[in-house]
Amino acid sequence: MKIIPPCGNDSKLIDGMIIILRHMDRKIIVLTLFISVAAVTILILGLKILFTKIANNYIKRNRDSLFKDVEERATKNKNDGIKLLKNISVYTEYIEELGINQEYECSSSIVANASNNHIKYLIKYSNIDSSEYCLECIDFCICFMNALKKFQANMKNLQVRISRRLPWFVRIFATKEAIPYMVCGVDYKLAEIENPEFSFLYVSPAGRSKRSCDIEITPNILKNIQAEISKKIERSGHSKLQRNAMTNDLREAIKKRDNYTCCICGNSIYKEPNLLLEVDHIIPISKGGKTEANNLQTLCWRCNRKKFTKSEPST
Repeated sequence: MKIIPPCGNDSKLIDGMIIILRHMDRKIIVLTLFISVAAVTILILGLKILFTKIANNYIKRNRDSLFKDVEERATKNKNDGIKLLKNISVYTEYIEELGINQEYECSSSIVANASNNHIKYLIKYSNIDSSEYCLECIDFCICFMNALKKFQANMKNLQVRISRRLPWFVRIFATKEAIPYMVCGVDYKLAEIENPEFSFLYVSPAGRSKRSCDIEITPNILKNIQAEISKKIERSGHSKLQRNAMTNDLREAIKKRDNYTCCICGNSIYKEPNLLLEVDHIIPISKGGKTEANNLQTLCWRCNRKKFTKSEPST
């Protein structure tokens, strides 16, 4: 087969285009390539978002059948998640009251010292004090954090079990971490809760240099703080005696005596089944109060917090 060379006019046209391309501004070429790559990237991201939405909708539509396939584990995780969700507000409030989730601006020497002695400087520069109330707040936070960590691990294991029962398309594009939460009907924010962090921050006067000590508040850190506070409290013989007298049986007896009802606002577990009730010293231990039935009352956590702003609750 013969190759027919381009005629004179066509040859001139091609030569002209080549000359134009050779002299075209490199910036225009780069810009054209950039726009092309950006368009392809946007298209890919758009398709991924669309496929993810389709996959997640599949899980939501088939939630009941998927739940039944792993019913025993899913039911337990769902109940655990509901309990945690009901206690989040109390946990958050305690963390804020203790002042252990903040950025504290200080001198360079404090940052250096805090790096060498986390517990001492956390107690000194947070809102933690040597009171029974702080011990109870810390104890609640430790229990919540441990329960949350266990719950999150259980949900990851459940995710693996559920994923085995999903079509390949859904397994690839569904939001993997959210799968067990969608199936169990539990708010995904439980997966996003992280440990609080206390940061000691030094910034030079000119703002040119910074130095920080970031302390993640873990259950172990809180237990060490709790131990230090207990030592200080135990130095007082009266406090030690009265604290030891407050047993779980006594707490339960006082709550039962008060019909599981707050002595200030009148709220009760009959009106609010998951209401957190606490046993409070009418006359605080710090003011000579004793752990005796006639000096104890049942308060809901809200009223106990309000009372604490006026005087120190002992439990």
